[in-house]
Amino acid sequence: MSEAKVEERVCEDRISELPDDLIVAILSLIPTKDAVATMFMSKRWLSIWTIVPILDYKDEKEGRNSVWSFLHKSLQYHKAPLVDTLAVLLGSQCPTDVDVGKCVANVVDRRVREIIFELVWSADPTRLPNSLYSCESLRELSLSHKILVDFPYSSCLPSLKKLELSSVVYKDDDSLRRFLSISCPALKALFVTRKKDDNLKTLTVKVPSLWCLLYHNCFMNNDVEEEDNGRCLVIDTPALEEFHVMDTSRDYCSTNHMPCLKGAYLSSNSCPGEKLLRSFSSVLSLELCLNHETLVCCSTVNFSRLVKLIIDPEDSDWLEPLMLLLGNAPKLRNLTVDDAYRDRYEDVLLTWNQPNYVPGCLSSTLEIFEWIEYEDGEEEEEFLTYILAHSKHLTTATISLRPSYDLQEQGLIIEELKDIPRVSTSSQLLFR
Repeated sequence: MSEAKVEERVCEDRISELPDDLIVAILSLIPTKDAVATMFMSKRWLSIWTIVPILDYKDEKEGRNSVWSFLHKSLQYHKAPLVDTLAVLLGSQCPTDVDVGKCVANVVDRRVREIIFELVWSADPTRLPNSLYSCESLRELSLSHKILVDFPYSSCLPSLKKLELSSVVYKDDDSLRRFLSISCPALKALFVTRKKDDNLKTLTVKVPSLWCLLYHNCFMNNDVEEEDNGRCLVIDTPALEEFHVMDTSRDYCSTNHMPCLKGAYLSSNSCPGEKLLRSFSSVLSLELCLNHETLVCCSTVNFSRLVKLIIDPEDSDWLEPLMLLLGNAPKLRNLTVDDAYRDRYEDVLLTWNQPNYVPGCLSSTLEIFEWIEYEDGEEEEEFLTYILAHSKHLTTATISLRPSYDLQEQGLIIEELKDIPRVSTSSQLLFR
């Protein structure tokens, strides 16, 4: 028997043979803590992490130790001349006697392009360095929670395109108003999440360049009877194209004409005011997550350009007000009823009386109808029957049933719905 040959296999380190640029790109895709750990692999990797342009530091939700100490030390050795992104999340584990603004000042000096800073420690809100608000290279800025936003008079962010302020505390109304109207000439997107004690009475958004605004102000007043607490949202954004409002606070909202508005989302537990609703009249796409009162208000607005409408009924008697709204949307082509968020345990009785007229959009433009989490009630079936009986140009009607129905119940409901006559003989009735 011939002697067996043993082949010696050498494990090649092909990754280390890659050029620095490619290795840096790979390390940019992982948390900074993992990128720094590669320094122990070999001499080749010893300092590559120091030129990675994306820095990501986040406290673990269940961890006992904060990432702060590692963040502070690693930034001392990091030497990339340009920083693309600094993302920091410091939780309740973070020591309250440290200067968290040091890391921000460090990257500002290296022409950072994006900063995401979330601070949820147990101490009072803290200021970040003034140099942050004069960083010429900064394109995106996100500040969250225990941060005291104090914009100095000399602030100017000429490259800033996206700003997110989430549950922060403000110095005063005037500094924010001045910053938005003067210091951000290129701002395109603004996301604001309010909290009850954010030290701001009037939020004034006067930004000629802004095209997207998301405003989230969801909390309830302790005193139910107090409807006017003096808080106010003032909007002057003539170039705005997308506007999302989620507001359960009963705060007052004032808007100027928004002729470029294309899409809007509105969620409110009270009628948000006629002026705000009138500003939505030119939208192409609209989603309403409303109570009965607000839906009735919306039914008085003429949506002359509306093509797509999504209704989230929640806990409201919505059928008849929706018919009024459809009568004011002559170009509507796509209608969705999203019933997924309605509280099934609330005793909300729906009212349906077949109208003595047919909205123009049903007879001339409606092509797509969808009902998400359809409930097999008498009023719901009558409304669906009305839609299918009068939508002459309907191409598809898609129905998804509540997940609480078992397979047998679903089968029986589907067979019943299939028997509903459709005026559009070429339309498809789909179930999912």
